This record gives sequence, C-alpha cells and structure tokens, in this order.
Amino acid sequence: MPAFSIIVPAYNMQDHLEEALESIAGQTFTNFEAIVVDDGSTDATGVIAKRFCAMDSRFRYLRRQNGGLSAARNSGTSVAVGTYIYYLDSDDIIDTGALSTCYRELTNQKIDVVLFEGEVFPIDSPMYRLEADYFQRPVGNSPLWSDDFIIESLRQGRYCVQVCCFVARRSAIGDLRFIEGMVFEDNHFFVSLLLEKKLRVSVLHDKLYKRRLRSGSIMFSARTLHHYDSMDRLVRELSDLSFSALKSPERATIKKEIVGNALSDLHFASSLVGPNISLRKRNVAAMWRVATHVSPRLFTPKRLLLALVPELYRLKTDAWLHR
Repeated sequence: MPAFSIIVPAYNMQDHLEEALESIAGQTFTNFEAIVVDDGSTDATGVIAKRFCAMDSRFRYLRRQNGGLSAARNSGTSVAVGTYIYYLDSDDIIDTGALSTCYRELTNQKIDVVLFEGEVFPIDSPMYRLEADYFQRPVGNSPLWSDDFIIESLRQGRYCVQVCCFVARRSAIGDLRFIEGMVFEDNHFFVSLLLEKKLRVSVLHDKLYKRRLRSGSIMFSARTLHHYDSMDRLVRELSDLSFSALKSPERATIKKEIVGNALSDLHFASSLVGPNISLRKRNVAAMWRVATHVSPRLFTPKRLLLALVPELYRLKTDAWLHR
C-alpha cells in the first residue's frame, strides 16, 4: 500500500500538466500513487497523462465526464488507497522533498495534518503582489490542535485555505468531500476538516508548494454569476457548520470571523460581476441569513452599505493595485 495518494485533477491543461507530473515523479520519497483525474479534457491532456502512466506504474489515469474541480478531486479521493492524501492542481508543482518532509512529520509524531507554505511564480505576473504573501502559516508552537491553529492563523493574518498546502491522513478526511458544482471549494473543505473535529496538526514554514499564476485560471478569470452563486452557497454552507472543535466562547468568535469574511467576499464578488438590483437584494438577504444563523453583529450599517453599494470594494482594490 502506498504511503501517499496524490490526486491531480486536470482539465485542458496540456501546456502545464507534464511539469506538474514531473515534479511528482521526481520526489525523493518514492512510495506514492499519483491519480491523474482527466475531467473530460478536449485537448491533449489525456494523451500526456496516459503517456506518463505508461512510463511509471505509480501513476494511474482516471477519466470522467466534465464536472469541475471538486468532482474531479472527489473521484480521485474515492479510489485512493494511500495512508495520506495530497491534492495538487495540474498547473502547479511541488518541491522535490515535499513528500519526504511531510512523511517525517507524520510518522515521527501523532499528526493528522501537515500544513506547509507555498510561493507563487512567475514574479512578473500582474497578480504577483496580491498573491505573494498569501501562502504563509502562523508562527508559533508546533504541533498543536487544529482549533488553536485556526485561531493563530486568523490572529496573525495567515489564514491560507489552499488544499495544495497540506497533507492529511485519509482517515482524518473520512467521508468529507469537496462541494461539487461550485468554485472556492477549498474554503469549506479546509474549515470542515480542521474545525468539525479536533485534529493534531504540524505547521511547517517550508515553501513546498509552487503555485503558477495564470490569467486563465479559476482564481484570476473574470467573475461571472457562477462565481457569485458559489460564494453565496459558501456563505450558507459555512454558516451551517458546527465548528465543534472549538470551545465556547472561541467558537462563536471564530465562526463569526470566518463567515463574516466570506460574506465580505460575497459582496466583493458582486462588484466584480456587475451589481444589479437582484444581486444587491441577494447581498442583503445573505447578510440577514448570517445575522440570524451566526451572529446579529454581522448585520452592521457598514456591511449594509457595502451590500447595497459593492462598487466601493472596487475603488479600494483599484487604489491598492495602482500604488
């Protein structure tokens, strides 16, 4: 049985998939399986993946009808047999010592999740300044409990939900899956994994993950109504989580902060889509829902103003980008 199952969802990624797979094949720790999930690609992605699998028995190819990133990850998870699960996007790469470093943490201590840092490339990307500092982990004691990790992440402004920046025991993931049909799925998966039950986590400051900045990627593509709908659902899904790993009163405080941040992102998303009367009403409705389900303190005059006039977010962002 392999120690790691590395799940690589791929959709029309012929230009970058080979580099991603080579970064896996070149790992100094060799006891792994890599499951390449072709999400109905229409370019040469499948050809590249099949060729890699034919050359290296540790790689296997799985094709499915196009269903999006979450569905592809879930398909890979359902057939994974490794003790530990790692998700790598097909346009990114990992450091050659990533698995060795994580395995050392997982086997030397009773650890459920190893969280590490990442870096972005190329440095000349227009989005480099926005993303360069995102993939950081909080400074402090390690290992620690997952609830304490989240508290410190928020306190230090180092709250990174990217699933490509951690490895988890398959037993810790259990039946948890990514919500299909939506983007921003990492947010819900991250919180569900670490705050629905207490887990023992190890925090590393090694930059083991290399994120490629692409103008055509999900994160940097033009926002559509689908992005807004996804964020709207995320707010609802986060509101419904128990956050049971946290004790009171920290539970109420942390849930309010995480859901409140998602609510702000929803309003910002509406500004990118192009707010009309319908979206402004939905912004207010989302505010009312979190106020009644999470905390009435999330319904404030400032939030109401931004829900009704989300264009104010764009003014702030544009000013920052042109500094």
